[in-house]
Amino acid sequence: MIVAIAIAAITPLLLLAVVLTRETPSTQGFVITEGTRAALAVGNIPENALPSSLTLQVGDTLEITNNDTEAHTYAFIVLRPGETARHTFRQAGVFIGACTVNDHEEVTITVT
Repeated sequence: MIVAIAIAAITPLLLLAVVLTRETPSTQGFVITEGTRAALAVGNIPENALPSSLTLQVGDTLEITNNDTEAHTYAFIVLRPGETARHTFRQAGVFIGACTVNDHEEVTITVT
């Protein structure tokens, strides 16, 4: 009986600790500006270049808007001109894909 009371007394504290340490999912947003493809074609790296590696947490959302006049690929996201894509990561893992938004050819998204 005493063991049950001790567990009952500790359990709410454990649940509270879990709730307090859980970070709120966030949204990482990027905008591909008009002229990005043209700048890359002459060897210029746009100021707003997307990173070659990105670390997110499970539950986070990646949002990318393509304001360029050309299509772009970032990892597994393909954006036509004017499109916005959102992807919420539901599981941990490493996602590797092509990138046409910067001078790097590959992007790695790590979800923890």
